[in-house]
Amino acid sequence: MGATVAAYMNKNNTIWTGTKAVVDTMAQLNGALGNVSQTAQDQETPIVGEEDKKALARHDLEDEIMRIAGALGSLAAKTNDALLAGQTELTLAQLDKTDSDTLEETGNRISGLATTNLAALADYNILQADLTAFGQMISNFHDAKTGPRTAVAKRASKTKALPGGVKSVKSILRNQLDKEMLLFKKNQPDFYAGYLSARVIVDRGSRKGAAPTPPATKTATKSTA
Repeated sequence: MGATVAAYMNKNNTIWTGTKAVVDTMAQLNGALGNVSQTAQDQETPIVGEEDKKALARHDLEDEIMRIAGALGSLAAKTNDALLAGQTELTLAQLDKTDSDTLEETGNRISGLATTNLAALADYNILQADLTAFGQMISNFHDAKTGPRTAVAKRASKTKALPGGVKSVKSILRNQLDKEMLLFKKNQPDFYAGYLSARVIVDRGSRKGAAPTPPATKTATKSTA
């Protein structure tokens, strides 16, 4: 979209570099084309990687929840703490079936219980450093669980922005460069004709009209009686 014109103009830059208006317009056109290209690239970027990050973060969090909950459950049994036992009775199958928000809430709950019983958990080799790492794991999962939705939202915004970028390129061509190229129509007819050919390629199929072309010669037709 417009790259054909830009390539043609850049190939013949020795002809127009002495005309400041054209130089400025070409800088504007190249910038607009760069924005369109980057937006299109961003829009096409796959989001599979975000799902992979979420799955990996979930796997790590589930394992750590089970490790710390297991230690708490053992502690509950040794101290005859029925409430703690009930709060930490978990299975990996249960965690696998929970939604992302519930899993995060479970992680925070187990982290709170572990903090309360931190001194006793030293016998299980669970120290403050472990709880700090556990908290970071929960935070990582929180970020990862929204990653796919965020990526989709970003892609949607790029999709919405793309037509505006294309419109900007067309506006520069039609409202500026097409008019400025008329300066070369007499002195550089071959260059001007090449430009028109490049513009026809860009505007092919446009509903608003094609590139500027020389007016067609009408052929009179004789009516028959």
